[in-house]
Amino acid sequence: MEENKKVKKRKKKKIIKAPKVQTIFCLISLLFVLGCCFYYGSRLIKYYKIYNPKSESGETLVNLASSIITGSSIVYEGDGLYISSGNYLYKGSDVNNYILVDNMLFRIIRINADKTMEIILDDYINKKEWDTDIKDFSESSLSKYLEDKFLNIIDKDLLVKSSVCTDTIPELSEVTCEKTSNDTYVKLLGISDFLNSISDDKTYLIKDKEYLWLTNHGKTNVWHTSGISVANSSPTKMYGVKPVLTLKNSTVLLSGDGTKDNPYQIQENKQAIKVGTYLDINDEIYIVYDIGDNYYKVESDKVLKNIIFDKTSNEYSNSSLKKYLDNYVESLGIDKLLVDVSFQDNTSKIGLLSLDDFKFNDSLKNYYLSDTKDKEVYLYNGSLLTSKVDVSRNVRFGLGITKDLKIISGNGSKIAPYIVEGKDA
Repeated sequence: MEENKKVKKRKKKKIIKAPKVQTIFCLISLLFVLGCCFYYGSRLIKYYKIYNPKSESGETLVNLASSIITGSSIVYEGDGLYISSGNYLYKGSDVNNYILVDNMLFRIIRINADKTMEIILDDYINKKEWDTDIKDFSESSLSKYLEDKFLNIIDKDLLVKSSVCTDTIPELSEVTCEKTSNDTYVKLLGISDFLNSISDDKTYLIKDKEYLWLTNHGKTNVWHTSGISVANSSPTKMYGVKPVLTLKNSTVLLSGDGTKDNPYQIQENKQAIKVGTYLDINDEIYIVYDIGDNYYKVESDKVLKNIIFDKTSNEYSNSSLKKYLDNYVESLGIDKLLVDVSFQDNTSKIGLLSLDDFKFNDSLKNYYLSDTKDKEVYLYNGSLLTSKVDVSRNVRFGLGITKDLKIISGNGSKIAPYIVEGKDA
């Protein structure tokens, strides 16, 4: 009996359970493995979609950055596409890096390692002061101008925020980029990008003797180009402005080969008239520089030569130039398309451009603006200057045009302007 009891006791020994700590560890490990699978799996899908894009109908599309890299020959001297630290840079003057964005012609500066692309407008939009004193570019009045004016005319869905170097650069021998900000969609060209674009003393970014603001500042001055070299000046100088944007790494190539006559196209042409659009009206070329509720403001793509502002007055509304333009507008033969718009303090069908207005086609120079300083008026030239009113200068006029237009042909670019007429014509 006693032996049987001992056997039963042995059979009733408790089964020892796994400690709770071990169970928790296993659960955490499982969650970690699942998390890694989800994270890296989603990234794999994300980058597969970026580099193997498809349309809504399932049609295979072409990634712009990948297409350029695989379709270009890398060079080590002269003009062309270079590779540096995983990035691709264009150097020299004869390079096929043209791209259309919102009907405006840009140049590709660089393709970053992550396939984002930095682009710069091929034309100037204005001559402006950098600021009244020295500060980081993101806090400058020029940055605010670009944010408030230029960024509003760009499709931001195409962009990612740009990285801006904020180091103080006292000398060209001390160019660094240890501190950066990344809170803007539009910036200016940096010193390094400009210098890296030069090959055999030539670059596609600038013409001889041009002054273009850069994003970098020193202790007392701001850096800018001076032909193919770099100098610094007071931030109150009025130098050229070319906006720089960064395209997403998922940007798709629709057509084009990067040449000036056939630039890369990344947007469907929906025949929309935007700021920067070129119009052919009655065989004269105009560029849209502002848009209102019921009008387009357009600027002439030519200048009228050898005209004085006035003999004594620097107020446009009282000037002989206003009388001249009021008569000139009748000779254009487009009365049915003209509407009254505001030109500074005047309401008229024709007027002068002001300091803040976008001024496309920088090849047009030496023309009067409507703004005044002391007894003189501003003059748009290599940099903004002032002029006496009784000197013969060029005149570039603006017009108010109705929105009731019909597009006949073209794509709105400088190469192929929209040919338009009134819808009832």
